[in-house]
Amino acid sequence: MKKTKDTGKKPIIIKVDKNLDKYLTKGLFKEKINKANHILKTVGLPKFEN
Repeated sequence: MKKTKDTGKKPIIIKVDKNLDKYLTKGLFKEKINKANHILKTVGLPKFEN
């Protein structure tokens, strides 16, 4: 039987600054965002060990 290792790490909660909402409609880095979305759709997210 394999025991799981308890590292005692707590999940990190990140709060998003509401001041960044003004950049949602500006379309900054449109090409990079489209490329990243394409890669996520075709390849997916990397596998992480728990």
